[in-house]
Amino acid sequence: MVLLAFYMTPFEVGLYVWPMLILTFYYSALDGAVRQIVVPSWNSATAFRFLLRYRTLASLLGILAMLGTIIVLFVVFPEEPNQIFSLAPLLLVPVFNSFALIPLGFLQKLNQWRSLARMQVVAAAVSLLVSVPALVLTQSLLGASLQVLLTEAMFAFAAQRQASKLGMHEARSALTEGATYGREFAHSSVFFVGGWAQAQVDKVLVGVLAGTNVLGSYNFALAVARNPGDAISASTSNVLRVRLAEARDATSPQIARVTDQLMVKALAIATVVVLVIAFAVRTVLVPVLGSEWGTPLRASMIALISIIPTVLSWALPIVMLTVGRMKWAAWVRVVGIVAAIPIAFAAADGLEGAAWLLLAREFVMLALFAVACGRAVPVKALAFCSVVTAALSLAALWWV
Repeated sequence: MVLLAFYMTPFEVGLYVWPMLILTFYYSALDGAVRQIVVPSWNSATAFRFLLRYRTLASLLGILAMLGTIIVLFVVFPEEPNQIFSLAPLLLVPVFNSFALIPLGFLQKLNQWRSLARMQVVAAAVSLLVSVPALVLTQSLLGASLQVLLTEAMFAFAAQRQASKLGMHEARSALTEGATYGREFAHSSVFFVGGWAQAQVDKVLVGVLAGTNVLGSYNFALAVARNPGDAISASTSNVLRVRLAEARDATSPQIARVTDQLMVKALAIATVVVLVIAFAVRTVLVPVLGSEWGTPLRASMIALISIIPTVLSWALPIVMLTVGRMKWAAWVRVVGIVAAIPIAFAAADGLEGAAWLLLAREFVMLALFAVACGRAVPVKALAFCSVVTAALSLAALWWV
């Protein structure tokens, strides 16, 4: 996103944001939900057949959604045909994403976390080697679109190859009939769609209320601030999901201890990441990108702090699912969705005010999730998160 901002205007970045909003909805409604059940689905032939049906349907729906979005952009912004056509690689992203699911679940079941991390790093690196020259040479959105496509495609092929080496096909043949997780998938889908609405409704409203130009600036600020944190949140949640699956028969206090052990470490890492990014924004990005992106960068330094509560917020629904309190999660999401409305109005007036509201919303959401966890709440992680968030917020008042 930083390189994109260097070569693109806020309006052109805004054009890229619209299809990405649809893609993130796909990730939430389908991919995010099915990942909750993919590991236990490897214990049942019945559940595995559900994964096969999902793979086909998700690929088709994803292509149709992306195609519809690009067509709408052509109609609304006919003066930008070249930039919009550069978004075409995004059409295939849902296909590779859905085909990576089954080998991904098998590798997670075998605790192949280092292999998965290595695949993700290699896929991201190779995609950058291709997409950055494409961005520089064409100075279009083609580079950004190729990066997303190549990352998904290379990870899918690598996961399939590694899982096959470790006996994925033999394990599939040995599956017997058993439980299916269609209901859990549906519940998780509703929950993650709520999460999408919480995170993205403000962007949709900013685009509608203030236009594609402000949308591009707002999205850039969030990308600088949140993308590294989302990566930490996602990887930590994946590890926690497996650990709690192994401790499903544990009591609530025992689940809290298991969660604390992992989350305190994750929050410490997230704190270091926040400090490093804040320093880089202040000393590198502000002078390099210039005044056109000055306001979004100042807002990003405030929004950066929200990484801390978000890391824990992503983990607590997994705790709630383990102890059978997931029904409360949807109501917490409703609060987040409603809170997105004032954030959008604030962004239309000024990005820094919106960033403070965003931080406040994330902490309120964390508090509500913690209450919903009941006796399984990880108290040590929650205390660590609260202290660090408060300290960084006070520092931001002085430094930004």
